Amino acid sequence: MKRYDFDTDTTTPMFNVWGPKRDAQPGFMSVILDHGENIGDIEIDSLLRVFRTGALYEARRMVIGQGRGAGLKEEKVLVKIAHNNAGEQIKTEAMVLAKLAQERQHPMLPVLLPPYQFSDGKQRPYGKTNIQGETKYYIVYQYAEGTFLRNMLNRNPQPWYQHAAWMTIQMADAIHFIHVKAQHLVLNLSPDGIMVRIDKDGIPRPLLVDLGTLADPNTLRADSVVPFIHPAYAAPELLEGAASGPFGAQSDVYGLGTVLYEMLAGRPAYPFKLREPEDIHASVRKDQPLPMNRSDLAQDIGSIVSQAIDKAPARRYTDVRVLAKELRVKFGEVPPERPKRRFPRRFVAIVIALIFFAVAWTAIMVFLR
Repeated sequence: MKRYDFDTDTTTPMFNVWGPKRDAQPGFMSVILDHGENIGDIEIDSLLRVFRTGALYEARRMVIGQGRGAGLKEEKVLVKIAHNNAGEQIKTEAMVLAKLAQERQHPMLPVLLPPYQFSDGKQRPYGKTNIQGETKYYIVYQYAEGTFLRNMLNRNPQPWYQHAAWMTIQMADAIHFIHVKAQHLVLNLSPDGIMVRIDKDGIPRPLLVDLGTLADPNTLRADSVVPFIHPAYAAPELLEGAASGPFGAQSDVYGLGTVLYEMLAGRPAYPFKLREPEDIHASVRKDQPLPMNRSDLAQDIGSIVSQAIDKAPARRYTDVRVLAKELRVKFGEVPPERPKRRFPRRFVAIVIALIFFAVAWTAIMVFLR
């Protein structure tokens, strides 16, 4: 078991109660679980990612199987455990996802599962337990495979522009779904919180797994969400203080635009490595990103991205649908994903082989008669 220091975004052994900084406050350092440790009825397998609101793990638990005579079986899941100071954010995330699932399950959003084995999750879609005297809130998701977009960009800073546009279009659809059906803003869009699965046709399918800053624009106070947003991806209007606003869909246009910029330019709009959050915020408010310098793309592609990440909300696209429409005109519609085979290929091959063997055996027996 380790501790996560929210301010420095690092982990430290449990015995170092003050964390990596001498002035770190233990109350703001959250527990990070190791392989084999438990939260509720869930056993942790491995840590996948540490977000600013919680840590995402690959895990497993025992559930009751379906069908007559079915017993317990092991279920592979994803579990997101809130940091000490982000319990309310995790609770909001779970409740919004539960509300959206009643409408329909969007393919670019995680599938919410009941927090406990003998619960349907309807009354309380998040889990609550105690670890070493600390109350921990958590969400359980259906297991999903993929690679975080940040890791993909570390290996290949500039993915094929067609794929970059298609990922942006798909994420825009999910964000608009949240805007319309839940009346909430996402606010924290960055490569760190996007998991990407490559389908059997080689097309990237993004999944928004970090929704810890979902907020009602009518009651949003910027100072309550900015600490949970990656400093380099916070919309400038959020950095002007709690009294600024009103906030709206243009803030998510900006966040999505910064992700698109990074995929096309091969670098973040605002560098953040080895920089203090206050310095990064100052750059976001005052500086302009460098030109993308993509001679292989039409000049108006740069204009689309520039409008999306304009510092003034009024000059951006009115919502993410408009940005997605502009990209569809230039890059085409995202090809629909082909449905999964009902039976695995190996099973089909075995069945065909057995049929062939049966036919051949019948023919031989007829011939011998």
